[in-house]
Amino acid sequence: MFELAKWFWWLFEPANFLLSALVVAVVLLWTGAARVGRLVVSLVAAALLVIGVAPVGSLLVVPLENRFPAPVLPETVAGIVVLGGSVRPVITEARDQVTLKDNAERLTEFMRLARRYPDARLVFTGGSASLIRPDLKEAADTRRFFAEMGMDLARIAFESESRNTYENAIYTHALVKPAAGETWILLTSATHMPRAIGVFRKIGWPVVPFPVDYWTTGEGGLGLTYNLLPGLGALEHGGREWVGLIAYRLFGWTDRLFPGP
Repeated sequence: MFELAKWFWWLFEPANFLLSALVVAVVLLWTGAARVGRLVVSLVAAALLVIGVAPVGSLLVVPLENRFPAPVLPETVAGIVVLGGSVRPVITEARDQVTLKDNAERLTEFMRLARRYPDARLVFTGGSASLIRPDLKEAADTRRFFAEMGMDLARIAFESESRNTYENAIYTHALVKPAAGETWILLTSATHMPRAIGVFRKIGWPVVPFPVDYWTTGEGGLGLTYNLLPGLGALEHGGREWVGLIAYRLFGWTDRLFPGP
């Protein structure tokens, strides 16, 4: 299922899908099917125009980000879990310098919460999400990052075998064995939080959602722009999560289609 999901999204990720359609259109134009080729080119152009002008991506992202508001944190917690996905392992290896993605708030907020709760157990969960380099584990790079930031590594447990959110929850639960009634904080990107919470609930681990890494202000307006790259980025970001929510529900990995508070 991990491999299938990777190939599916590689084919149907919006930018890749539109590029493939454009290539097909050019082939049609040069092989005698000009009428069909012009139709495909026109459809691709129209799609790019809509993505670049209308807030299509934002309409997908805003409901995800607004699903779980920032919580009122309790006085004490048993532990804090942060999901991986913030490190670029291939570039980190090549440059010998920990390279972060644009969702680095997962790690920086984790560090802040670790200071706020000095007695809490700390867990990072994330192995390799790569089909090409499964040997590069994100947990190893994140361990290095935390060490370079001056964190006490003795406080942090690192789970390094998970490849997706479902495995994050399963393997972390087995690692820390949370006791009934304990309060644990789950930290991940706001758009990803509904799917993550659904998985943790499904395995019987109630956690306090702490969303970070916001893309929007939370207002779902219909204002028009003329900027293709941000539109494509938001469409890919939101579309991936909605596809993930549907897939996880179909496989029985979440407790409902759109988990909420």
